[in-house]
Amino acid sequence: MDVALAQPGCLIAGLTTVPADEGPRLQGLAPGEGEVHAHQRALERRRRDKINNWIVQLSKIIPDCNADNSKTGASKGGILSKACDYIRELRQTNQRMQETFKEAERLQMDNELLRQQIEELKNENAVLRAQLQQHNLEMVGESTRQ
Repeated sequence: MDVALAQPGCLIAGLTTVPADEGPRLQGLAPGEGEVHAHQRALERRRRDKINNWIVQLSKIIPDCNADNSKTGASKGGILSKACDYIRELRQTNQRMQETFKEAERLQMDNELLRQQIEELKNENAVLRAQLQQHNLEMVGESTRQ
């Protein structure tokens, strides 16, 4: 059955007018189902708006992603693709930094061990020099050095 809008609030089915509140029944919906569908559409619209807002937020924090909410802005797919690329890049950078940090810690420990060895050798050298002086001996090449 063809239904057309005659005037605000009334639908025409054939030659007779039907009040607008009976319109959904003509479309195969039970009373109240139109409200349910409207509510579901509103929920879906809010869900899409939230997703779109998060995509816009992503576009603002991802480098080289200039979505300015205009027709020339990046597509949602483009923004998400760049976000994935950026996350991968950050993970790689983080991994390299962790490796560099571990290497720096290892070098710092090696450096500390070498400093301790230097101190031990200085102490051993001082003991040996004292022993030489006790026996009135000079080290070769040390006659003028004090």
